[in-house]
Amino acid sequence: MKNNAGMTMVEVLIAMAIVFVIFLGLSNSGLVVLDQNIKNSQRDEAVTVADNVMQNARNTPFDNLVAGTTNDNVFRRIRGLNMQYAVTRTVASLDPLNRQVTVSVAWNRYEYGKLAPYSHQAMTIVRQR
Repeated sequence: MKNNAGMTMVEVLIAMAIVFVIFLGLSNSGLVVLDQNIKNSQRDEAVTVADNVMQNARNTPFDNLVAGTTNDNVFRRIRGLNMQYAVTRTVASLDPLNRQVTVSVAWNRYEYGKLAPYSHQAMTIVRQR
């Protein structure tokens, strides 16, 4: 109890090993959080792309919404990553006064060393005024 010699080398090494293990766990969880944050940003941008295409379809005159499918690629830069979104817009005539517009946005991202496909779809009905 009255030993003022300080800590031994073994005690210092054990304390450093414990701190190292704790920091390893924290750094791994930080990487998981960062990966999920980027994944959410990519999904949010896909929703924005789909919304822009949907708003464009809603603002198109009814007679110009011709039944059929159109494909397009949209490029966005998200947190330093160049993302390509494949956009498919499908117009289907439900009856003479109503058309259904479906917008699908697809993209890929690497997860665990493999390319994983993702998609988002939005649908609306456009009526003749």
